[in-house]
Amino acid sequence: MRMLQSSAELAPGCREEVSLRAASIIAVERVRERITQSSKEGSTNIDDPNHLEGKDGDREAPGWGGETERDMGRVSSVLIDFYLWDLAKRIESGEAKVDEIETAELAPIHHTRSIWY
Repeated sequence: MRMLQSSAELAPGCREEVSLRAASIIAVERVRERITQSSKEGSTNIDDPNHLEGKDGDREAPGWGGETERDMGRVSSVLIDFYLWDLAKRIESGEAKVDEIETAELAPIHHTRSIWY
């Protein structure tokens, strides 16, 4: 954590940089699994599910661009990663905040010169 807070540049492929990348992949996959699991269980936070009906009786999955619940098994890890990165940057800049969810303080991003980001 001290390395992140000091804004020190991490060498591409160093142990710390690989650990951060691996942790982000694991976290995104857990989010994707939870979304898929919630979809299969039919859980939704919408009070009136009747307005979600789509063609062929499929229900639209809230917040995912009109995809149906059947499509939720194909939620893209890449899109989740982009969404979380964008949200973190907006929170960091003060443009956004997440209400009603208790979270730890955001850790600073790591700095690595690489063509892989």
